[in-house]
Amino acid sequence: MKKAVPLPRGLVRAAYAGTCPACFKDYGKGEVIRKAGESWGLPGCAPRQMSVAEREFARKKARIESGETFRSRKPSDWRRGASVSSTRPAR
Repeated sequence: MKKAVPLPRGLVRAAYAGTCPACFKDYGKGEVIRKAGESWGLPGCAPRQMSVAEREFARKKARIESGETFRSRKPSDWRRGASVSSTRPAR
């Protein structure tokens, strides 16, 4: 008996034959498909959903590239010779 190989996240085997809504190609029963909008379609046609970490990275990268945030130009609130816990805003 062959061992079942798990599919990558978001992919399933088709329970019955159907047509991809993006490219209108037919797929058979047992072929690997992915959620494509409201229905299911071929993996190459359906846009891949990003994980939470990928979305967070893309959001932060966009903020940096737009100039909204730039860490190296942030003014330091550390006082010379003081520990991190005793810092306070400069007066």
